[in-house]
Amino acid sequence: VDKTPDLSKAFTILEQYSNDPQKRNELEAKLKSDRDYAYDLAARFEAGELQGIEKGAEKEKLKSARKMLQKGMDVDMILEITGLSKKDLKDHGML
Repeated sequence: VDKTPDLSKAFTILEQYSNDPQKRNELEAKLKSDRDYAYDLAARFEAGELQGIEKGAEKEKLKSARKMLQKGMDVDMILEITGLSKKDLKDHGML
């Protein structure tokens, strides 16, 4: 089978690493580091995504509360429906 230059280089590197325990350990450490970094990045992305979803939900609750107040609804009823607290409403200038 004709090997392309890239494949030939890959086979040479593979042979070097599989025959040299020190190089193999270095490669395994580098691969582990890369996997750990990728995992950390994915976890941070997921946490950021969840945080964004939570902020969006909170924003919608506040928007709904504002509309309910404008329609004259009872504050306690609004708190019960939205799950917000009086402090939340005060902090956003609604009380």
